[in-house]
Amino acid sequence: MLEKRPLLPDALICGTTIRLVALEATKSKWTTVLVGARPGRYIIVEMPKVAGGPVKLDDGSLWSVNFISKGSVYSFQTAVEGYTYRLAPLLFLAYPREVEVTGLRTEKRYPVNIPMTMNISTFPRGAENAEQLMAAGPVKALVVDLSESGFMMASPVPLPLECTIEATFYLPREEVMPHIKSVVKACRGKPGSYFMGMSYLPGGGVGSLERLRDLITSIENMPLRL
Repeated sequence: MLEKRPLLPDALICGTTIRLVALEATKSKWTTVLVGARPGRYIIVEMPKVAGGPVKLDDGSLWSVNFISKGSVYSFQTAVEGYTYRLAPLLFLAYPREVEVTGLRTEKRYPVNIPMTMNISTFPRGAENAEQLMAAGPVKALVVDLSESGFMMASPVPLPLECTIEATFYLPREEVMPHIKSVVKACRGKPGSYFMGMSYLPGGGVGSLERLRDLITSIENMPLRL
């Protein structure tokens, strides 16, 4: 359900991933991190990076912003109000009068404990360490909850928003479920332990999503969780 309301400070959690999309002809897209805010005045984010260096967005340029906090997607329009390099490369964005808030959890999620491996398929523009992660091969992770629209995974490495992966789930009784394609919609955590909200993408292996729905049905009917 979509609603419009003021942006309350408790939704602004330092370290939250922020996605910026230009509202001008270039339609540039960047991913950055929330540093802080002065409610009613401005929001502070790290300057986006490309090839390891900061990218200063033009003063007065208009941007669409979205981020995920406490199970909801927050979206609003803003303008760049300034920048600083004094302690770190930071951007100041105008604080919105109101934001659009959409709840994420429209479907029931079930706690599970399913080993998985993933291969990174694509990274958004400007993502750091993209080449190294794609060259590293399969990454071991763990599915910790499951729904008909996506899953939450625990991973030793972070992935940026809109990064896509192809995963293999290793179910009980040695059943292997390959070619599950999904996209990162949320990421939080600390080095060595990250939790990522994933949304399924079409085009996975034959029957993979159908088998996942069967699995969810069986979990609903089990007295114990996987």
